[in-house]
Amino acid sequence: MEFTTLSNKNITIKLVTTEQELQQAVADLSMSQELALDLEFDQNRFTYGFNLCLVQVTSGNGICYILDPFTLPDLKPFFNLLQDETIVKIIHHSNNDILLLDKLGCRIRNVMDTDVAAKILNYERSSLATVLKEEFNIEIDKSQQSSNWNKRPLTEQQLEYAAIDVVYLHQVKHKLVSEIEKADRLHWLQEENQLLEKLRYTESENPHLRLRNATRLTYYNQFILKALYQYREQLGKNMNKPAPYIIPNDALVELAAEHDVDMHEWLNHTKGIHGRLKSPSYEHKLEEVILNAKKAAQEQHITHEYASNQFRRPFRTAETEKRKEELTSVQAEIVKQFGEFAGRLIMNQSLINEYSYTGKLRCTKVYATTIVLQTAAALGIILPEPEVIPSAL
Repeated sequence: MEFTTLSNKNITIKLVTTEQELQQAVADLSMSQELALDLEFDQNRFTYGFNLCLVQVTSGNGICYILDPFTLPDLKPFFNLLQDETIVKIIHHSNNDILLLDKLGCRIRNVMDTDVAAKILNYERSSLATVLKEEFNIEIDKSQQSSNWNKRPLTEQQLEYAAIDVVYLHQVKHKLVSEIEKADRLHWLQEENQLLEKLRYTESENPHLRLRNATRLTYYNQFILKALYQYREQLGKNMNKPAPYIIPNDALVELAAEHDVDMHEWLNHTKGIHGRLKSPSYEHKLEEVILNAKKAAQEQHITHEYASNQFRRPFRTAETEKRKEELTSVQAEIVKQFGEFAGRLIMNQSLINEYSYTGKLRCTKVYATTIVLQTAAALGIILPEPEVIPSAL
């Protein structure tokens, strides 16, 4: 399928749906030293899980390839291209794209994130639409932003929207990098991009405890909640629906807390319960999940005591307040020198809080560590040597 849209840019959109088309696209793209890339994905919005729906990529030669993973069972040839260290991959706000690629077995290399570049230049808003408007006076249509990318066939409007996310990235990259070089902050960008490449997709060890009010339950109720959460996840997979669409999070926590309820009444009078669960078979299954969790909790001697608050702040003392005041002064000077939004890349509130309560200075970036120490020294503030200063990347 091929058609031309974006007539002002004379961009040809090629929808890649077969193995042969993928091979041709990879052969073309491999000839370039810079590729602009974006992914459309669904993360528990319309379907269960974190799933790739589309890949948009262009070398800037007037052709935008849109890969459809629903019809391409093996994206390895393309992933090999993304893992090629000699080719720059320009992405705007790459965090989730990198995590999803890692989940799929692709460790992308040589990333150039234009969102980070905009932040380094102290953009208050660093969205692609904002950067295009401010730097090039280009306004883009974002009406398809909330589109369901799982549906097929894709509309021409969807494909055009998908292409827009990459066709301008080459010129955005060159413009922003040029300004960053003038500001002598290129080493910031290089380190930030290399840190992004190290992002790895991991599953939370106890995702049920992330639900609101879950940490206020007793250990016994949390044990039951974990069993209910795992059962709900399995229902989500089987139905291919986001798990909270089947049983809302608040309702799941409520059921774990009040597990002796009449299940028939609970299913039919709790807001947000999926209709398929309002049947005898699911009613009995939920009762079975709770019963088995209770037996296991008894066998493992799970206490009915309330869980301690793991997020309770340490007590404030004169010393903690002094450290907080000192580092806050450093932060204010950094903002004054580099701007508020660039300053956030150098120092955030969590760094200040940790130093305040522990006396330990943990900077994770080489360039940021240097700026913090130099700024503190200029203010006459003595800071400890950071516990771990990353080696030069």
